[in-house]
Amino acid sequence: MPEPRHVIMVASENASLRGGKVGGVGDVVHDLPNALAALGWKCTVIIPSYGFLHHQNPASLMGRIHFPFRNHWHEAEFWEVSLQKSYELVRNIVVHHPWIIGEPIYFNDPSDQPFARDASKYALFCSAVGQFLRLPGTEGVLHLHDWHAATLLLLRDLHPEFSHLNNFKTIFTVHNLGIQGTRPMRNHDSSLEAWFPELFHYTDWVYHWKDPRYDSWFYTPMLAGIRFSYKVNTVSETYADEILHSSNHANGYFGGEGLEPLLQQAKMEGRLSGILNGFSYSPVSVSPTPIPELLNLIMNEVQNHQVQIGGLTLDDSIRKLQWLREKNINLLMTSVTRVVEQKVRLLCEKDEYGQVSLDSIAATLNDSNGLYILLGTGTPDYEWYLSEASRYHERFVFVRGYSEIIAKALYASGTMFLMPSLYEPCGISQMHAMSNGQPCVVHGVGGLKDTVWHDVNGFVFEGWTMKEKVHNFGGTVRHAVEVAMLQEEKWNAIKEAAR
Repeated sequence: MPEPRHVIMVASENASLRGGKVGGVGDVVHDLPNALAALGWKCTVIIPSYGFLHHQNPASLMGRIHFPFRNHWHEAEFWEVSLQKSYELVRNIVVHHPWIIGEPIYFNDPSDQPFARDASKYALFCSAVGQFLRLPGTEGVLHLHDWHAATLLLLRDLHPEFSHLNNFKTIFTVHNLGIQGTRPMRNHDSSLEAWFPELFHYTDWVYHWKDPRYDSWFYTPMLAGIRFSYKVNTVSETYADEILHSSNHANGYFGGEGLEPLLQQAKMEGRLSGILNGFSYSPVSVSPTPIPELLNLIMNEVQNHQVQIGGLTLDDSIRKLQWLREKNINLLMTSVTRVVEQKVRLLCEKDEYGQVSLDSIAATLNDSNGLYILLGTGTPDYEWYLSEASRYHERFVFVRGYSEIIAKALYASGTMFLMPSLYEPCGISQMHAMSNGQPCVVHGVGGLKDTVWHDVNGFVFEGWTMKEKVHNFGGTVRHAVEVAMLQEEKWNAIKEAAR
């Protein structure tokens, strides 16, 4: 029997591991290897340990690898994680080195030094992985996920210790073009020259690798991944088209983020495609949690200090949840999201009449005896705004933090799921909600446009300007509520189509 074809995935997250996920990248890196293994592919997934994943998961030391970084040779440990629910053809590996750490995964560096600590640790990670790929049995297709893994391409083309990487065909997946990992090429502790000074004995190569958007020498891993991979894909067909056009942030359009000329070239060369992320449906359906029990669940998590109710003290949080528990709520809106500009800005913006989205939703909730629960954590500015709204609006609860048990209950128990992302390369949250028969109200962009169809399996709004998007969002929420409460036959058909 011939040896199975082999793909090596290099990424920053892996939801297969306890504590290994922050966003959608982790979900993809969990689901895709299993899907490929079901087709007979052998898959090796490699992510950093961040100093804890090899302790938090059942793992055994495979060996130690020496690699160059900051003008010295270092040693990294490679640990294989053993998972009960895993295909025989899938191996999950984490790389441990004392410099590969985070908070707990990514750092939030100040605006004057974006990506400084993360870029350094992922450059080190790429060097270690590159040397690991010298070993027998690692031959195959190299699949790199987002900017965190792209420095492998630079090492392949420029560093003599990594020329063996030319034996690999490479695929680069763009998960989020808005985060590119740009760093100076030199004259900084977090720069290409600091990481690999041996490359700078000659600098003829610099103009081929520098980011052309800057006069000074800057290195952008996302750009490198797009330019120097054999194939490039995004995680939905619509997003692959959107990124060919220039962004217009004032009007809420997020396109190529300055890389559209490079992406247009990749498209013309036949290297760029959009492939919608898959989603693994659980064979066991999750029963909805009645709203009073859901509020009790949140109350327990608050009292155990797992999460907080934004804007409220512990005592006030309990009082609000108890008050809501007695209201015999008819309708539950839900969101599980990162609290960042991409995901929640539309909730905070005003329409042409000066009304804020959340205020419009609150009015709809008052009219329908409804409740909106948003679970998430993110940047301080948007956390503050949602906390203030949660304090002001009786029927809006911002659960600040993350709790897997609350997330699962919200996906299974909501009447409708709100996902007003300004842009969404694919989106996984809407698939979680839809798999439980919870229709979604979404902004018609990226993977949301490819998975949700208006009045068929959910509800979609669009708009040319920010104010128009806000206005249409509020109107679409009201329409969804009317269907849910007044058109039972249509609502049941939409719920069934969402599954």
